Amino acid sequence: MMKNDAAPSPAEQETVKKQSIGRKLLNVFTHNWGWKLASFALAVCLWGVLITQDTSLPRAKTIEGVRVSVTNSAVLRSNGLIVVSGLEGLDTVNLRASVPQRNYNSAAASNYIARLDVSQIQTAGEQTLKITATASNAAQYGTVLEVINPDVNLVVEEYGTLAGIPVEVRRSGEIPEGIYATSISRSVEFVDISGPKSIVEQAARCVVEYDQSTLSLSNTPNAVSLPFYFEDAEGNVLDSTNLTVTPRGQASAIQRIALTQNVYAMTRVKVDENSLLRGEPAEGYAISNIRVIPTSITLAGSEEAIAPYLEEGAALFPYDPVDISGQSRTVSQLLYLNTPGNMDYISNNTVQVVVTILPEEFVKLSNDSNP
Repeated sequence: MMKNDAAPSPAEQETVKKQSIGRKLLNVFTHNWGWKLASFALAVCLWGVLITQDTSLPRAKTIEGVRVSVTNSAVLRSNGLIVVSGLEGLDTVNLRASVPQRNYNSAAASNYIARLDVSQIQTAGEQTLKITATASNAAQYGTVLEVINPDVNLVVEEYGTLAGIPVEVRRSGEIPEGIYATSISRSVEFVDISGPKSIVEQAARCVVEYDQSTLSLSNTPNAVSLPFYFEDAEGNVLDSTNLTVTPRGQASAIQRIALTQNVYAMTRVKVDENSLLRGEPAEGYAISNIRVIPTSITLAGSEEAIAPYLEEGAALFPYDPVDISGQSRTVSQLLYLNTPGNMDYISNNTVQVVVTILPEEFVKLSNDSNP
């Protein structure tokens, strides 16, 4: 009887071989598996310790609130251009940095510098620039990997200048009663402006609004520093946001204009009509009317100087009266008043006196018809 000793086929041999390899691999992983798992855990721990001890190894960190600075604006202006919008909300950005592990916790926004370089702009119109950033000290705070949302959309116009725009003080409110205010002195009479050409070319005046109702005797001289704005020839207010304003012929920009005004106590004092004439008209003639222009004088000065002229019966007198002795016709004469010397303001130191002289019968007839 013969045995069936046929050799296995190549496919069967391959299958047996794979099964043998699988059993060996399984044996590798399952033999002493507890020790092997413990060894793996120990290796991970040792790796973590090494990483922790090597403080030069970098770690990625997100830095929030890095302040953005706009650079080379002067270069852009020298190229005849200016940014008119897009920078309004540009304050801070966030970024990702690769920070050495030793300074990971201390790395903050103040350790990084973000810039928007506008000198890259070459033409007017809509432009898109990218914010760039670096660490203030690369050895300590590493390198910036990326700026998050770096694109900034800008609108650019041509740059223009205009010199000698007049400053107009526009008054409002009423000066409080009993106060005299001198003329207003301003720190700047004319200004030069530069900025978007479309705005600069329209500017006709620089306006400062001044409320006189706030004047007070306790605050003299009255000195205020006020903002200003610009109008075109028709009185329309212009957008001054992007304008640079300097006093005429100067380089330092200003944002306010100083106004100064002296204020004094004020009163009106009548001219004493009884002291204006001397003598009598010619025989057969009489005084028909006496007219004084003005009838009262405004005095302004310190409250102490004004005090005597606030009393009842206070009046001003002429140095010399009008002499009507022997006159038979109307006499008109300018009289100088004996005004006080301690005043800061006197509206007039003279009055015009007109004395109408008529025949007595005409004066009597006029008096009878006007009882």
